[in-house]
Amino acid sequence: MKKKILAILKWSLLAAYILAMLGFAAKKEGSIVCTSLQISVDNAHGFISQETVEKMLIRKNIIIDSCVIDKLNFDEIEKIIETDPFVKEAQVYSNFYGEVYITIKQRNPVMRVITKDNNSYYIDDNCELMPVCDHYSANVIAVSGEIDEAFLNTGMAPEFGKDTVSGDITLAKLYDFVTYINENELWRSQFEQIYVNQDMEAELVPRVGNHIIILGSLENYKYKLGKLEALYKKGFALTDWNIYSSINLKYSDQVICKKR
Repeated sequence: MKKKILAILKWSLLAAYILAMLGFAAKKEGSIVCTSLQISVDNAHGFISQETVEKMLIRKNIIIDSCVIDKLNFDEIEKIIETDPFVKEAQVYSNFYGEVYITIKQRNPVMRVITKDNNSYYIDDNCELMPVCDHYSANVIAVSGEIDEAFLNTGMAPEFGKDTVSGDITLAKLYDFVTYINENELWRSQFEQIYVNQDMEAELVPRVGNHIIILGSLENYKYKLGKLEALYKKGFALTDWNIYSSINLKYSDQVICKKR
């Protein structure tokens, strides 16, 4: 009986000690002062910088350095940073040593569209519009021609999806096409611009050669580009491609090369 009482007393003291230490730790954590602030921005693009984030927080009267960490609202700070049109996601956290970390993931543009009114936007990897940047230009395919504000609304909504039977070019179909180009080593290095003509057909401007590639609609674009690859590897191995002004891939069973 005596041993049982001692055992109960021992566990009771241990529990009291643990509770006291937890209370002490919580109290100490609540009074921890920020000793350093580390802002990390992914290096995929140069839209925003550490200085950009610091100025953004200052405008909102948020001073993190030397602030009691328990007084900081990390969720609020994340929401403030994510209001920047170039930020995809922000995370704010701290450790027991008073170090506060802000990690930021930027939005990723896949193409740049230039409207007939000379307005310029990026389209990101969610097929959503994002503004251009005054101090940084992303190295992406440029799309111009018959692009207007109405065209920019033909994004990923079901009625404009890439599985529609219409041959008309929509932003959703264009996004699908450009994504394919960006993921293909050959085409990523070959094409620098897409022009949408008055017939709403796609014309491709290559980096190498002085010809224009008439793709037509974006239907069966993989098959059409397959024909072009065969032409590059076989046909142009025997002749100079600079003698041609255009290469027409519109027709399913042939490639028409027009000389200058």
